[in-house]
Amino acid sequence: MPNATYAQLDTSIRVKESSLLAKEDYDALLRASSLEDVFAALRKTNYHVPEDIIQTHDFDGFLTRDLRDTYADLYEQTPVNAVVDIFALRYSYHNLKVLFKEWYTDRDLSSMYIPIGRFSIEALRTLMKTGDGNQFPDIMKAGVLKARSYYDETEDLDSLSIMLDQAYLSHLRAIADHIQDLEAMKVIMMIIDLENLSTVVRAMKQGRSREFLAAVLSNDGTFEKAELIELAGTKDYNRVVEKFASLPYAGNLYEKIDAKDPIDVVKLEKRIKQIEADEMRQAAWVPFGPMPVIAYMHFKENEVANLRLILNAKEYDLDQSVVEERMQPIYGL
Repeated sequence: MPNATYAQLDTSIRVKESSLLAKEDYDALLRASSLEDVFAALRKTNYHVPEDIIQTHDFDGFLTRDLRDTYADLYEQTPVNAVVDIFALRYSYHNLKVLFKEWYTDRDLSSMYIPIGRFSIEALRTLMKTGDGNQFPDIMKAGVLKARSYYDETEDLDSLSIMLDQAYLSHLRAIADHIQDLEAMKVIMMIIDLENLSTVVRAMKQGRSREFLAAVLSNDGTFEKAELIELAGTKDYNRVVEKFASLPYAGNLYEKIDAKDPIDVVKLEKRIKQIEADEMRQAAWVPFGPMPVIAYMHFKENEVANLRLILNAKEYDLDQSVVEERMQPIYGL
């Protein structure tokens, strides 16, 4: 779709960006001495906080509803649904995992559903059981059928979940091909590549097998799956990180690693989040195309994650320095 069709949406997105929490908003939330003070500070922003939230303690429900409404609004305004799917599909694939677990364990796990995205729980349940549904893209139906077939052979629910994670990444690559926007393709490839990097490093630290890597790695990124498996087999963290650091967006991924002191996964994950945020900040200023809405979704997701962290910290009296260390990058910084 021509980028000019996004002109009106881009104006709307600029307004939405201005409502994202700024550093001073976070400072006020972090300084708050109680949950009551946190919500008092939050009511000064664009968040509509329920009056009875202290009594109900439905913090996650409050944040989920806000995010659900955000995505519903974006689906209405965005010319191509697949652009919003880049982030919203995470919830659809999460719900598929829950539905599969319900089906195979005969348990009620409805409390784990996340009602976000354009596919209802009932539609996803039908897809899970039949592998079919007119509203679902072929790539999604193929991923579900593959995961279900794998479970029928192995009866391994954990591996089924991993296969659905991989199906989500394949779906992202199909979206990139569909919307035919060079900048969006770069962002999607970055998401897939950095997920593969995280997966390889975690698998190396855990001593996972080649077979495990073959199951969990995506073949839709810059590097072939077989190449990454061979690289992991060297047990050389520096070679792995240097490989990914060669990508145009990776920058200085990580300092040289002492073989006696393998890579710190937490620090690597933090660096990955920062790389993604840096790229998204640049993407936000690409005019007349899907990039501003993609960047907005990224930082809105980060904002909700940060609010969830702060609310949990205030409820359980966690140290502020720990909270700040775990926070996701915000739009303005």
